[in-house]
Amino acid sequence: MSVQGKKINRRSQFAGAIFLLLFFGIVYRFYVIQVVDASIYEEATGKLYNREATLSAKRGTIFDRNGETLAKEASSYTAVAILSKKAPVRVGDPLETAKKLSPLLDMPVEDLHKLMTQEGRYQVELRPGGWKLDRETMQEIVKLELPGIMFIEEPKRYYPNNDFASHVIGFLNHDGKPVMGLEASLNSHLYGEDGYIEYSKDNKGNVLPEGMKDKQNPVHGKNIYLTIDERIQLYIENALTEANEQYAPESMTVIAANPHTGEILGMSSRPSFDPNHYQSIENYVNHAVSSTFEPGSTFKIITLAAAIEEGIYNGNEKYMSGSKKVRGGLVRDHRRGGWGQITFLEGVQKSSNVAFTILGYDRMPKDVFYHYISRFGFGELTGIDLPHESKGRVKSSHNIPELDLANMTFGQGLAVTAIQQVAAVNAIANGGKLLKPYIIDRIEDPSTGEAVVNNKPEVIYDQVVSQKTSKDVADILETVVTSGTGQNFYIEGYQVAGKTGTAQKPAKNGGYVQGKYIHSFIGFAPKDNPQIVLYVAVDSPKVPDYRLGGSVVAEIFKSVMQNSLQYLSVQPKVEEVQIQEIKVEASSLPDYRQMSVMAARQAAEMKGFEVVVLGDGATVTTQYPEADAKVYKNERIFLIAGHISESIVPDMTGWTLRELMDWANMANVQLEAVGRGYTHSQSIEAGEKVKAGGRIRVELKPKFEKVTEDLIKEEGESETSEEVSSSPDSEE
Repeated sequence: MSVQGKKINRRSQFAGAIFLLLFFGIVYRFYVIQVVDASIYEEATGKLYNREATLSAKRGTIFDRNGETLAKEASSYTAVAILSKKAPVRVGDPLETAKKLSPLLDMPVEDLHKLMTQEGRYQVELRPGGWKLDRETMQEIVKLELPGIMFIEEPKRYYPNNDFASHVIGFLNHDGKPVMGLEASLNSHLYGEDGYIEYSKDNKGNVLPEGMKDKQNPVHGKNIYLTIDERIQLYIENALTEANEQYAPESMTVIAANPHTGEILGMSSRPSFDPNHYQSIENYVNHAVSSTFEPGSTFKIITLAAAIEEGIYNGNEKYMSGSKKVRGGLVRDHRRGGWGQITFLEGVQKSSNVAFTILGYDRMPKDVFYHYISRFGFGELTGIDLPHESKGRVKSSHNIPELDLANMTFGQGLAVTAIQQVAAVNAIANGGKLLKPYIIDRIEDPSTGEAVVNNKPEVIYDQVVSQKTSKDVADILETVVTSGTGQNFYIEGYQVAGKTGTAQKPAKNGGYVQGKYIHSFIGFAPKDNPQIVLYVAVDSPKVPDYRLGGSVVAEIFKSVMQNSLQYLSVQPKVEEVQIQEIKVEASSLPDYRQMSVMAARQAAEMKGFEVVVLGDGATVTTQYPEADAKVYKNERIFLIAGHISESIVPDMTGWTLRELMDWANMANVQLEAVGRGYTHSQSIEAGEKVKAGGRIRVELKPKFEKVTEDLIKEEGESETSEEVSSSPDSEE
């Protein structure tokens, strides 16, 4: 073989080897693909043709007792700007687009322009202003026809009534996380579980016939039904909004409850917030259940009930008002000097600290007093189904200072919550049962309609006090409204029973904050068949004189109570007046002349007369009416003792113009009477002296009328100083 042939043969062998090597390589590759990596390619193919989609669960809806929506899931829209040049439509003029979007998204033009001029981004969300917009805002932007502005639809929590019961309901933030209120505490019920669906598609994206492989339906969140009545809650919110605009208090709390069940019909705290725009929230505290404070005179209801139950209260019994010494200090009434010797019923009506100190401190053993504090639920959680409830603070009965114990009888030196006071007064209104308050009526499964939670009234103590005691307390509390410190809370046609309170605010460094008070009132109506217990507290309203703070409370209470009773179809009671002959026995007035002033006063008071003494002598020289005149029980008589150079001014509250003129003539004092009806205020306080020839100005008003600043001032004066004067430090 020639040299040339050998070269060709070697080349052929080399080429054959190359082809053989390639053949075996291809065979090996097929082997790897079909055997070794078969599962990998099978999975990749599955990914190419199989799809899985999430089936979103719907968060539960919150309703009021009548099925009105308070919180629900709604669609929201996030604005997106398309920036890529490869996109079919994109933002062409970022600056002009930013200028048009700025007022709708509440974002600066500069911030929007910066977002829409980012390099290398296909699209960008216009946060924060364009995040989770409502439908109305989205539609306004669509009308602008801005190139490159698109929207992503996603679920959002929506609160249709804005700041309506916001502290009770709470809210979800834009990330879908519950922050407070029932949204947080009931999240395990409200939150659902997402489902999914698996299916197959071809390479064009079409679902293949019989391509459904697997499906798991979502489990939607449970629906919550509250005991709150939307109408009553609306009355509360409107009254608080009006009071806030007019008086700008530091805070306010209102609770309305059904005393027979413990259901909360309305609850609101201020400052409030709109959960749809939670970024502006200033107060995360639900004052109704979380804040504690000294109750002041509203707590006297508890001392009164305990005293009646223990048989140590006699409304006709008299005591000396003004001040009372106790071990460690002195208890004073809010009116320095008091009202003289008055009955315990009058003491309740006038909110006398001395009266309640006698009843709860002098006559009631300490362990008995503490027994009733505990039985009415103070110092313990009520158990209401709301988060962050406080149990308040009651000092231990062991080694409590005597003055502190005396102060507790009229509501100072202990801390309570608003919901505790409502639960306690519920027991008075319903005949003696302490009920657990609750605000969740039921929790329902939306798919079946079955209740997974169904709350019913729960009795904590069957009889805190007897039914008779409850009725007696209610009757007395009605007189507080008709004749006592609560006259501003009178509602024409409805029997309102209740008690006012004015509590000092403790200072951080001890003592009390000067000039700032929590004004409150708790009451129920109608007295004989209560439908609503209503508590109103207002902290430091901006009024010309802090003693006028009760005006704000009265306006809120009367508005909410009257509207609510009418909504509940409780008709006002109009009493029919029958004209008939009324026979009243009159008696002859004894001759008190030549008797000592003290003996004459005692003898006249024993017969039921109200005695007014004038003159500086020790013996009665003249009387009016004269001896043997026909007079009636409870009539006012005047005893004159010697020369009248000056006179001690009596408490003229409730006097008629005729009685004022009689006294002024005998005292030789110039009378200036303004108005009509009964004496409402006097320019010289009772107990002070006026010289003969001096002047006194009195204002008369009808017994009941719409709340005015002057009428409210009387209520403020009758409550303001009750806690101020109860310790040695405040005697000055």
